[in-house]
Amino acid sequence: MKLKSRFYRLIERFLSRFTDKIVCISEAEKESAVNNNICNTEKLSLIPNGIDVQAVIDAKPILRSDIDISDDAFVVGMIGRISKQKAPDVFIKAAKLLARLIPTASFIIVGDGEMRPEIEKYAFENNLHLYITGWTDEPYSYLKLFDVAVLPSRWEGFGLAVVEYMAAEKNVVATRIDALPTIIDDNVDGLLVDVDSPEDLCKKIVWLHNNQKEAVQIRANAFKKVCEKYDIQRVAQQHLELFELLIK
Repeated sequence: MKLKSRFYRLIERFLSRFTDKIVCISEAEKESAVNNNICNTEKLSLIPNGIDVQAVIDAKPILRSDIDISDDAFVVGMIGRISKQKAPDVFIKAAKLLARLIPTASFIIVGDGEMRPEIEKYAFENNLHLYITGWTDEPYSYLKLFDVAVLPSRWEGFGLAVVEYMAAEKNVVATRIDALPTIIDDNVDGLLVDVDSPEDLCKKIVWLHNNQKEAVQIRANAFKKVCEKYDIQRVAQQHLELFELLIK
């Protein structure tokens, strides 16, 4: 892995010689570019990633009955590939802990990937109510069912799912890694947890479940932030301004 990373750094350094500007989608990416001497800092432009917030708002939720989830269930879910990076193993281990503390808990993973058989096997062996959508063109329809949305990733270039969670007005719990702390203000518009810690993930989800007044305020703060900072219109405008600068 180290050899592969070194190879990619060499390619980036070489290609940077032929670019006027390099767009970084997060503060973490910009810091990484500087620390790895990819190019002169003057070439780096920070334009945080964004989403179509209105598309998330307008998405129609699927019926809980369609995926065998009861109306009174406390739904914890994640969107992402079922692969090592997204840590679905941490998610499902936290689910096991949660099921003991919140009997009505149900779990959804929106996505698919090579770790799916392992995750499904663990859920079956531990009698967990888990629904995996597989690849879908309507992730927001499932997101609308979540009570708490998590992203337990081991590494992230940006973490677009967190922004999608915020736009859907869901409480967010994500790992304290790479770009994620630059998106989430801990205990203000989301909660941050340690990497590879199902115990910490469980603890923060239970806190949200038991402290509804605070949970409502946190997700309201998150929705306000995503509308102000992460809408795709802002991203497009910043790119347009960068292109106009380069043309001049």
